[in-house]
Amino acid sequence: MKKVILYTTPNCMACRSVARTFEKKGVVFDTINLEQHPELVEQFREVGLTSAPIVQTEGLTFSGYRPGKIEQLARLVLGS
Repeated sequence: MKKVILYTTPNCMACRSVARTFEKKGVVFDTINLEQHPELVEQFREVGLTSAPIVQTEGLTFSGYRPGKIEQLARLVLGS
């Protein structure tokens, strides 16, 4: 199974929505708080990812609550 990382910020409604959707779909993911990793924020900015949440897995990275991308990721990691 591909590893999924959810990069979040405190009090982020979209971050919580993505996490809930992943849980409902059975997507296993790790969460990283960007407030504790400012070096990652800069790296993401350099590639145009400027808002949380940022979702990353092998072959797919996106930011924000994007239902189509979440569905695509679920199919990618769950093999369905």
